[in-house]
Amino acid sequence: MAEERIFSARKYYENDSADWMILVHGFGGSARTWKKQIGFFSEHYNLLVLEMHKLQSNNRLDLDEICRLIKNTLDHYGIEKAHILSFSFSSLICLRFAILYPEKVKSLVMGGGILKFNLKTKVLLYLAITFKKTANYMILYKFFAYIIMPRKKHERSRSIFVDEAKKLGHDEFCRWMDVIPQTLNSLNWLDEMDDKISVLYISGSEDYLFLTDTQKYSKRIKNSLVEVIDDCGHVCSIECHDKFNNIVFNYLESNKV
Repeated sequence: MAEERIFSARKYYENDSADWMILVHGFGGSARTWKKQIGFFSEHYNLLVLEMHKLQSNNRLDLDEICRLIKNTLDHYGIEKAHILSFSFSSLICLRFAILYPEKVKSLVMGGGILKFNLKTKVLLYLAITFKKTANYMILYKFFAYIIMPRKKHERSRSIFVDEAKKLGHDEFCRWMDVIPQTLNSLNWLDEMDDKISVLYISGSEDYLFLTDTQKYSKRIKNSLVEVIDDCGHVCSIECHDKFNNIVFNYLESNKV
């Protein structure tokens, strides 16, 4: 029997009694984007930090296959159930994961969470998908990074994600771009969510593209909460990492099962 494929991952082990937390980076990101979270949460939880863009395959990426690979990775490390901490686009991947494999999920924490793409974002995505084969992918990525993180004080977050995206390469960028349209019916998944899974969305007050829809549609998830960090942009896990970490920690501690 062929060995099941898994994602590359780095493990930070605390002890047998500690819960597991799986960190799933956003599109173009890497484990490096979780630096402030690894330092904090590794003192309280066992961590598994995924490197989603190091999958050795040239095949088209399928959303449900990505979820299956996440499950394979958890099984490979003997993790029965975990808190899933995601960021930005990966929040949609992890939402789908919770629909397909609810038995693996203790809770979902969505940093800079996305529940749907509004009309403006859909137009931008259409342009990116249309020109992805011919345009320099870093020009497209920098453009999107600026649209999502437009202010001067967002510059550090933009820089970190742009630097990590440079390591992707054009072909890998195109493969992940093809996943995005597969999430456009995400609102249809909400009725399938297991009510036992608690869901926390954390957004910055300056998350202009996604916050309004997150606040609106998260109400359709029975066991959900939205926390907004004032004076903070989309990448709240970096820009306001202390506040972000404390919100996550306090939420998980108050919802222990």
